[in-house]
Amino acid sequence: MTDRATLIERIQHATDAGTPVDFTDEELASMSAEDEAAIIEQFGSTTLMRLPSHERAFHDWLREADPTVWSDLWSEAPDSLYGVSLAFLPEFRGTGTEGSFPICDLQTVDNYFFTPDMLLERESTDFVEAVRTRFLAGGSLSPEQALTVEISTGPMDVWHFAYRRGVDLARAKKAVASLVEDRIVVHVPKVEHLSTFFSIEE
Repeated sequence: MTDRATLIERIQHATDAGTPVDFTDEELASMSAEDEAAIIEQFGSTTLMRLPSHERAFHDWLREADPTVWSDLWSEAPDSLYGVSLAFLPEFRGTGTEGSFPICDLQTVDNYFFTPDMLLERESTDFVEAVRTRFLAGGSLSPEQALTVEISTGPMDVWHFAYRRGVDLARAKKAVASLVEDRIVVHVPKVEHLSTFFSIEE
């Protein structure tokens, strides 16, 4: 376990050098909520951290799977590749490989970001419950079913869904189209309209 003073010293060194701080997986796993709060209070959201190793692996996959999306995210940051605001530290602290950097503000291509609020209540409630019952009974899930359950549990994007579940990306996007057609979920592709469904502190 790395103590808070050592973490702060490392962050200060990276800041002075003009590079994102690179937390190890062990540091993120053992970091306390108090450490997180102290770090963000001292350094603020303008300080950059490098994405953890599992998220870097995801974005390396994304570079091949959907290069236009990868370019939208990273083409203007060659000197701080995979550097994100410390405001995202809560997404990764103590989460192992579950935490993710949400893809929700693409400027040049459509977003596929979803929150539980995007599920159409009347149409989706029975569908989600039926899918959960099927899953708990040991049944397999279609991409549409799995996607709906993931949306119901919290914010997510289609690229992380495809990567984690081993679903072909084109098939995952087709699942979104099917759910929209069936009035299960609302798809909001433009970032200026997504702002009502999430907020990131600056």
